[in-house]
Amino acid sequence: MQDENFTFYESKESCKNLILFIHGFTGDSETTWVNANGKSFASLLLEDDYIKENFDIASYSYFTTLLNLFADAKVKLRRLKAIIRRVTHKKEKNLDIDELSNNLSTHIRFTLKQYDNIYIVAHSMGGLITKNLINNDISKSGTTCVRLFVSLAVPHQGSELAVYGKLISSNLQIQNLNPVQQFINDLNQNWVNLDEKPTTKYLYGTYDEVVTKHSAVAVDKIEKDVVSVPDDHNSISKPENSTSVVCNIVKNFIIEEHTHTKLYEVGRQSLSDCTQYEEEIFVLKMLVADIAKHSRDNAKELFFNAEYMRKLLSSKYDQKYLTEMIENIRELYKDCYDMYLADGNMNSGQLLSEVHSRISAQDSTLLKSFIPALRLYHKKGMLHQMANNQELDIWWCKEQSLNPKTGN
Repeated sequence: MQDENFTFYESKESCKNLILFIHGFTGDSETTWVNANGKSFASLLLEDDYIKENFDIASYSYFTTLLNLFADAKVKLRRLKAIIRRVTHKKEKNLDIDELSNNLSTHIRFTLKQYDNIYIVAHSMGGLITKNLINNDISKSGTTCVRLFVSLAVPHQGSELAVYGKLISSNLQIQNLNPVQQFINDLNQNWVNLDEKPTTKYLYGTYDEVVTKHSAVAVDKIEKDVVSVPDDHNSISKPENSTSVVCNIVKNFIIEEHTHTKLYEVGRQSLSDCTQYEEEIFVLKMLVADIAKHSRDNAKELFFNAEYMRKLLSSKYDQKYLTEMIENIRELYKDCYDMYLADGNMNSGQLLSEVHSRISAQDSTLLKSFIPALRLYHKKGMLHQMANNQELDIWWCKEQSLNPKTGN
């Protein structure tokens, strides 16, 4: 793929997943992402077989200079080179963050149109471009192809240095980075208001004197995943090798999110054999309660999907949310079971139906998940995963024993 704004480190014809690096203020694809040994962050990720097999990787560059007079000098040098090479030259200048994100959006729509899923690793101001892009995408169309946003030392609350930078330059990018300017406040408010934003991870350098820990984490209404690393503002974007802390963290985040994406794309799965799980405890409990066969078959399929989900979402971070989800589902079940005990006209089939209905009703509130790929049928399946544990009190009748009808 040929485009002057992109450097591709891996490109496969049929690949649908792209890791995209976006540099920050006054950076570029070389100075931001290449370490002292000449190795780029992208090349270090490609040492992992899973990354290499499943992803293309590119870096995106845009025009950015400290002072406008430097910008003019840079343009004149490019114009001179263009005359010598007899090629067309466009005049460039420092654009504000909103226009930079609009340009990136155009590239994603047309230049990168083969990719369904984009995983962005952004450094410094590149993260504000990314955040503005996501805001605009979701505000306009309700969705974005950005699946993961890894924020490396991004000044979400602005940078104090921009206050002093304003004294020496009228650069629009410096103005955008000013923590007291309207742009930062509006960007943060829009971010808070987004309900379905992509998975976002925040990394800050403990030795960073440019972007503070406070500024490196965006304001949000949901719980945030914040990771500290022993780096400064420059070293955080250029790990020394593939085993460095930052490289390992970013690699793990990308692979975790890719499993989420696979889970989302696969959708609900059907059992190939309707006799599967006949001897599982959750099915025996339904047999004891005389729950109809079609309800048992539906429960088997839900259980199958939840088991598939649990295998994919195996990270500690995912397991934390799944544990919280299980506790909330269990509370919904207990409320329904108490109602069942109090209502002599309610049967076991109605109890099962009521619990499923409660899970559906609470899907957007109590059971809202921070894992975008987690579907309603996975949550219902988690109920039957709990029922498959004989030690847990998930039953569908007053008789809490498997002995009467199974001989077990």
